[in-house]
Amino acid sequence: MSAVDSASQKIQIHPGRNHATGDSSSSTRKTEVAIRISGLCKTFTSGDSNNEIAALCGLDLEVPTGQHVAVLGDSGSGKTTLLGCLSGRLAPTHGNIEVAQRVSTVHQDLRLVKQRTALDNILDGALCRLPLHRTCFGFPREERKRAFSLLQRVGLGHRAAWPIAKLSGGEQQRVAIARSLMQDPQILLADEPVASLDTGNAHDIMGLLGDLRRERNLTLVSVLHDSDLAQTYADRIVALRQGCIVYDDDASMPAIAALDPSSEHGPTTTPSRPAVAASMATRRRHHGVIVAIGVAVFALALLSLDISPSAFDGMGRNVSRFLADLVPSSAAEVDAIPWSDLSIALFETLGMSLVGTMLGVLVAWPLAALGAKNVGPPLIRPAVRFILNVIRTVPSLIWALLFVAAVGLGPFAGVLALTAYSVGYLTKFFYEAFEAVDQGPPGALREIGASGLQTFLLSVWPASKPAILSSCLFMFEYNVRAASVLGLVGAGGIGYWFSLFFKWRNFPAAGACLLLLLAVVLVLDAISTRVRARMVAQAI
Repeated sequence: MSAVDSASQKIQIHPGRNHATGDSSSSTRKTEVAIRISGLCKTFTSGDSNNEIAALCGLDLEVPTGQHVAVLGDSGSGKTTLLGCLSGRLAPTHGNIEVAQRVSTVHQDLRLVKQRTALDNILDGALCRLPLHRTCFGFPREERKRAFSLLQRVGLGHRAAWPIAKLSGGEQQRVAIARSLMQDPQILLADEPVASLDTGNAHDIMGLLGDLRRERNLTLVSVLHDSDLAQTYADRIVALRQGCIVYDDDASMPAIAALDPSSEHGPTTTPSRPAVAASMATRRRHHGVIVAIGVAVFALALLSLDISPSAFDGMGRNVSRFLADLVPSSAAEVDAIPWSDLSIALFETLGMSLVGTMLGVLVAWPLAALGAKNVGPPLIRPAVRFILNVIRTVPSLIWALLFVAAVGLGPFAGVLALTAYSVGYLTKFFYEAFEAVDQGPPGALREIGASGLQTFLLSVWPASKPAILSSCLFMFEYNVRAASVLGLVGAGGIGYWFSLFFKWRNFPAAGACLLLLLAVVLVLDAISTRVRARMVAQAI
């Protein structure tokens, strides 16, 4: 392939991977020009009207190796779209992008996994060169040494074991920069790296980027809003407006006229007051319709129950009489309660609940990963969700009857019933937790080159873990209550004694069963409250 042919070829960009560079003459030329853009257009389809919106319109740009180009412009001018096309995250609609070197991105929202440490986040940059089997049980020692060295270089060696959530904004920005450097890039894209920082930290970060660029001979493309910062730290300023380049010159030259939104294209239009008022009125009408439908549905449901007013006659008196029967009237009735048998049955109930919940977790966790929209394979997901809906349709008592028929009376049938019931609900809780995770960090790992399983284990799972553990605690508490009911059909536990006492009309003994269950539930609730509070404190 000739140098001319190579220059006109559209190159597919994969962040964190080397790109083909053609023959030696083409490679030599591309070391001089790190980025070459010709006729770049990028359009998006509006979800409401299906109209195409042009984000970039025919951009032509060359960036020499080692140069720092600052891209300026108003919001919506196409700055982030340009960086997305350069990184390979967005495919151009038209035009060519030639990038012969490895590209790494520091995202505006950083996209760090806040539940993991600073060192662990930097190690994620090595995913572009490490296969799955070398990251399942921790990163190699040489990669950890390299990550720690980068952490020291950005001034955070003393924060290596700190979770990202505990770091300041400026420190998080430094971790994101170090993670990008871990990918060995020759081109670094920084999308508004100082947008959320104060003036002092902004200068520190821009100074750090400049030092790293010179040390590593990086080509740096940064998106900025502050023209003063751009003129101070960049070699060159490129200004965009409405997807077009309106200024491209040395950073020492004044760029104020090109960046003034009132020039050339006029002032930015804003919705008029009547339009805003009409939109709010429409929204209120929609809310009113929704409330009216909800009230109508509730009324129809109430009427379908056919509840007679006479049903309330004597209700309070009957409830009081029943509760009084559950309370022993003498010391003899208390002594007659088989406390030792009930204690053993209570421990059996707890054992059934614990084992059933744990088995449910072991089955639900991989099923949830297959059923989650952001994790599971699209072809398998519908089948997984259908099976889960079938499992949840069957009440726990019916599961108990099924397993009693299969394995006989006793706690084993109860364990199997609780496992099946737990799988149905825990899987739903788990995949909803996976789907609720911020998609920025997983997307960043995919850009780096992580596989689907690496992305799940290193990003989705750490972020969803608090919700997962909370769901497990809830399911265990629920199974303790459910296990007491399963005894009614011979599936073991304290429910077996509860059913016997009611048949024998020994209400004080039945009340003792309820009292023991209440004590257990209160203890479990206190424990789970403390565990959840600790998880929340660690996540902040």
